[in-house]
Amino acid sequence: MKTTITTCLAALLLSSSYLHADETDPRISGLAEAASRFVIAYNDKDAEAIAKLFTEDGEMCDRSGRDIISGRDSIKAHYEDVFARDQIPGIAIEVDSVRLVAPNLAIEDGTAHLTPPEDNAPHRSISYTATLLKSDAGAWEIASTRDLSDITNATGELYDLSKALNGDWTCQIDEVRLDLAIEWDPSGKFLVGEMLTTSPDSDHQTGRIRIGWNAARESIVSWMFDSRGGTRQSIWTATEDGWLVRSEGTTADGETVTASQSVHAEDDDTIIWSSMHRVIDGEKQPDGKLRLVRRPPTPASN
Repeated sequence: MKTTITTCLAALLLSSSYLHADETDPRISGLAEAASRFVIAYNDKDAEAIAKLFTEDGEMCDRSGRDIISGRDSIKAHYEDVFARDQIPGIAIEVDSVRLVAPNLAIEDGTAHLTPPEDNAPHRSISYTATLLKSDAGAWEIASTRDLSDITNATGELYDLSKALNGDWTCQIDEVRLDLAIEWDPSGKFLVGEMLTTSPDSDHQTGRIRIGWNAARESIVSWMFDSRGGTRQSIWTATEDGWLVRSEGTTADGETVTASQSVHAEDDDTIIWSSMHRVIDGEKQPDGKLRLVRRPPTPASN
């Protein structure tokens, strides 16, 4: 699920803390007015006012360099879409430096923090760079913003996934039933889960799952251990509507297992978990799809 960091980046670079990097330099004193205009426009959810803070051809760019929003009209349309959504995050910024590379050209580097409105929700942190130009009228305007890297801690990285997976789930295919429960572990740094597969034709099978953030890989990883002795490790990559999961492991009999999976939330109470390119000990297996439905809470006893 793609995080719309560029959506809020302009807000961050023009937040009230903007001038802390070098507020004694008289050449950038006009940035205070720009900051005030943006804060008012953003809090009022005024997409048109935000667009006017950019140069005519101003742009916002994501980390990949491929998702670029250019021009005031496109920026206005983008923010109109953003403000129409629920759960817009709060914004804050840490400015590392503001450099004047020419009399009318400033470059800012810093870290943007996005805090979801939900209580106790972890924030996301993105390093960025921004270029600002002083117009002929003397006002500073945004020429370009670009995300650099996601430096969110483990809890924040897992937050989007936890919103989709946390809870008790069940799936029934013919006479085989799968029950899955996922929650934060006590440290708040991992997601942990338990699963139970039941069938009238075989013994019950249980499994334990742990999902965490691998700082070296800069990705979410998971480990699964089943009661028969099989293990599996997976790497999760966020997509536009969910996650791509690449897995490899071994069965209890020592057979190698590889697979690609896609996971996405159909709605708040339904997860579609598809398996493709599954190979066991060199033999290709049929593709499969699970439709996991959230189990209702157990009624409280009187």
